[in-house]
Amino acid sequence: MNRPSSPVRWFALVAVCLCVFVPLFASAQPVAFTDWVQMPDGILLATDVYLPDSSGSWPAVLIRTPYNKTIWSDVGFYFRDHGYAFVAQDMRGFHQSQGTWQFFQGDVSDGQATVDWVAQQGWCDGQIGTYGPSADGVLQYLLAPGASSALACLGVELAAGSMYHTWIYQGGALRTLFPSWLVDVGYSGLVDDLLAHRLFDSWWQPLDVVSQAGEVTTPGLHIGGWYDHALKGTLDAFSAFQSQGGIGAVGNQKMIIGPWVHNTNYPNVAGQLVYPSNAAFPAGQRLGVYVEWYDHWLKGLPSGVDDWPAVKAYLMGAVGESGPGNVWVELDGWPPLFEATPWYLSASGGLSNQVPATASTDLTIDPNSPVPTRGGANGIGLKGPYDQRPVESRDDVLTFTTEPLARHLAIMGPITARVWIVPDTLDLDLSVRLSDVYPDGRSMLVTDGILRARKRCGDDIECLLEPGVPVEIEVDLWSTSLIFNAGHSIRVALAGSNSPRFEVNPNHGGDLNGTEPPVVAHPEILFGPEYPSAIFLPVSFLFVDGFESGDCSGWSATVP
Repeated sequence: MNRPSSPVRWFALVAVCLCVFVPLFASAQPVAFTDWVQMPDGILLATDVYLPDSSGSWPAVLIRTPYNKTIWSDVGFYFRDHGYAFVAQDMRGFHQSQGTWQFFQGDVSDGQATVDWVAQQGWCDGQIGTYGPSADGVLQYLLAPGASSALACLGVELAAGSMYHTWIYQGGALRTLFPSWLVDVGYSGLVDDLLAHRLFDSWWQPLDVVSQAGEVTTPGLHIGGWYDHALKGTLDAFSAFQSQGGIGAVGNQKMIIGPWVHNTNYPNVAGQLVYPSNAAFPAGQRLGVYVEWYDHWLKGLPSGVDDWPAVKAYLMGAVGESGPGNVWVELDGWPPLFEATPWYLSASGGLSNQVPATASTDLTIDPNSPVPTRGGANGIGLKGPYDQRPVESRDDVLTFTTEPLARHLAIMGPITARVWIVPDTLDLDLSVRLSDVYPDGRSMLVTDGILRARKRCGDDIECLLEPGVPVEIEVDLWSTSLIFNAGHSIRVALAGSNSPRFEVNPNHGGDLNGTEPPVVAHPEILFGPEYPSAIFLPVSFLFVDGFESGDCSGWSATVP
């Protein structure tokens, strides 16, 4: 057994282990201990092991984490009591483990070495499944391409399969959550790396698992939330593994998506909305799902996983009033069939299926007075659906609203806005928010997105705007699953910023890491037949019979 080099560290750890684990050793069953796993470069990673008893071998559930392995002790006891060895490891450079972390760059090698080590232990029968949310889930995705045959399945929550495209940068704009997170975890020096690699380059390529889906041969359980900041990364990873993965991965992916923010407690409360109790995914139920998943893939037991649908998705509806929605639906894959239906913006502030007359209006984008973030797929601060009226009342926000809907409208799938502008600066950001406007006036955020104009030609190149030349800006608002109730309205809000969720664009088109002062942009927003600015909503084909009466019971289901 390898030991860390510091005697002080060792004696402190022994004291902790004696206090915590002596009662367990005294009875001989169960067993828990700490070991140090040596990486190929000699670095030792602190690893806690929980065993059902002192003899025999079991399939193992592995979590690697930057958040301190000891916080997973209760989960470790749970899986231990269900006949699994549970292994929790502090990743390189965190807590008790040695080394210096390099922003996930070495975590593929560390993860593979850890899987090999677990598989070789006498207490492991050679079958390993992984577990964990957020950064712990990202580590699982990174491990998947080309993984050892000992890795039998994944269990990923609230994580993204592409570090650049759906985690750090969104629409080319830096999500400020991550520089803040690096400071919080003691790696502020790595912020410079994020800023030095604003384009998708070779530094990011190893961290883009979605593009490596063909090398993934592992079944996966993916859990995400409609208001989670990793939503698109979860959807993309599931879809890529399910349809483009290697043998063993294709057709063996399952996904559960609920009305959740980035919160591992999965309550039925999101932002300012309280969904019915069926929206919650409490720990006992969730861990029970994992036991079925691991029993199937690690033990080969008949646990019912074969009968699970590929996707269980929560179809959100209005809260606090009657109407369809707020039920679980079963899907064969993601996204389900839909029609990308355009809703056209007009200079009068309207939003409809009819193309308006040719017109234009100006939008002011002042980097010194950014439009504030208010909820959404946010990692910090307000998360989820919040009333957007305090934002929409600003002079630098343009809103476009439908008449109250005469019929229910179900959307399920990806949402895109295409807005024509005439810029007067070399660069700018365009932020788009989609809201469900209740009859009482509340404008509850559904989803939003942003595009940094210089990234409109691709993530690996920059193309600056040409002042005075009309250009279409396409903004990805990610995906949702929602019924707009009859009597509600749909609203789109345009702005040039969404801060502090996204880094503010200085608009000048120069070095984003430089000191050149920002400039105020005044792009002209265009409407009409020649420049049809619109948002494309994924109108679902699933809900026909009985839908107008509000009866969605035919598609209702509980989480597996």
